Amino acid sequence: MKQRQTEVLSDQFLLPNWVLDRIMSANFRLTTYMVNSLAVTKDLAAVFDTEHEDIAKLRDDYETASLIFGTPFVTFLPTLPSAEDWRCYIEGRTPTALISKLEGMMPGLTLVQSMQLEQANRAYITALYDVLNMSLLAAPLLGMSVELAEYLRSVPQHKVDLAIAERRIPLFKWRLSNRLFWFEAAAGRLTSDMVAHYLMDNSPIRSDRLPHSGPWGNFHLSRFARLAYCEGFIRLRCRAKSIAALFDITPDKMREMYLRIHGESSPSGQQPASAVWYLESASRRVQSTMLIWLFRSALAEEASVPEAFICAMDISRRLFGDEFMPAERAFHLSRSMSTDEDLAIRSCRSCSTPYLASNTAPKIELAQSFQCPCCSGALSSPNSPLRRKQRGRPRKSSDATKRARFRPLKGDGAGEASN
Repeated sequence: MKQRQTEVLSDQFLLPNWVLDRIMSANFRLTTYMVNSLAVTKDLAAVFDTEHEDIAKLRDDYETASLIFGTPFVTFLPTLPSAEDWRCYIEGRTPTALISKLEGMMPGLTLVQSMQLEQANRAYITALYDVLNMSLLAAPLLGMSVELAEYLRSVPQHKVDLAIAERRIPLFKWRLSNRLFWFEAAAGRLTSDMVAHYLMDNSPIRSDRLPHSGPWGNFHLSRFARLAYCEGFIRLRCRAKSIAALFDITPDKMREMYLRIHGESSPSGQQPASAVWYLESASRRVQSTMLIWLFRSALAEEASVPEAFICAMDISRRLFGDEFMPAERAFHLSRSMSTDEDLAIRSCRSCSTPYLASNTAPKIELAQSFQCPCCSGALSSPNSPLRRKQRGRPRKSSDATKRARFRPLKGDGAGEASN
C-alpha cells in the first residue's frame, strides 16, 4: 500500500494523458475554426496573426500537423497577455487599450459566426484551465507569463464563461507566427528540435530571466516524500547511485528500487562530467536549452527542485520522444547549471531567443556574436556539420515527422550506456 502511495505522489508531477488529449483536441479544433473563419472573413488574419493559406496547408498536411499538434504545448497564445487585460475582460470594466484595439479590429460577424467564435473561445478556455489545474508548467505550455497563469488559477472558470457570452473578441491567436516557421512547414522540413525552437521563440518566458535552483541536496523532506521523489527519478531512469547521493539514501536501497521498477539493474559506469557534450550538435543544444527553460519555469511556479526536474523531464520526453538525451545527462545538466559556470544562457543576436552557450575554454561564445542553431542554419540544413556530428549522413526522408502524436515515456537505458 505504501509503495502505491509513493507512486501516486511521484506521478502527480507528470502531465496526465487525458490532459494531453485535451491539448491535442483543442489544437485541431481551433485550427479548423481558424481555417473556416479566415476563408470567409479575411480581416480576421490580423487578429489571429496568421494567413488562411498557411494555416489551411498546415492542417491538411497530416504528418506536419501530427508533429505540431501532438506536442504537450497548446499552439495558440492568449490575445490578452496581461492579468489586467483579463481582469477587465472578466469583470466588464472600462476596456484596456488592448481590448479596445481588438474590438476595433474585429469585422462585423453574422449571428452564426458569433456563435462559432463563442464556441471556439469556450474550447480554448476549457483546455487552458485543464492545463492550469494539472501542470506546474502551465505557463510555458500555454505560452503565457507566470504572473498571468497565477492570476487565472485564482479566477473560477465559470466567470470567464460568463464573460465569453458577452464579449465577441477571440481569446486566442496562432502561436508559431514566425515566417521562417511557415517556410519550413511548407517544405516539410520541420523536426521536433525546430518546433522546440519556435515554441521558445514565441514565449514571453525567457530562461535568462528565470530563477536558478541553487545547490542541489539537503532537502528538508519527510521520509515518505523522499522515497516518492526517489521513485519519480528512478522511473525517469536516473542512476541509482546519483539518486542515493542526492537524497541521502543508501545506494543498495536505490538499486533494489530500480530493479523492482524496471526489472533490470541500474546502469553503471562513469558519470557524465563534460559540459561541452550538450553543445556538440544543434540538436543537443536545443534539447538542453528546452530542458533548462522548463526546469526554471517550474521553479518560477515555486516548485521544489525534485518536482521541477520531474516535470521538465516529462514534458521534454513527450516533445522529443526517444531522441531526447539520456536521463543521467539531463540530471547532470540541471544540477551543474546551479553550481558551475561552464555553461551560460546567451540571447541570440538575430532572434533574441535565450540558448545555452559555452562560457569556458576552449571556446567561449560571446553575447554580441552568439547565434542560435536556427538562425545559424544548423537546424534546417541537413548538411550542417553541427547537425551531421550527431545524426550521421542526411537521409532522403526524415523519420522525425512520422513519430506518434503522443510521446510515451520510454526507457532509455541503452542510450545511457552508450552515452
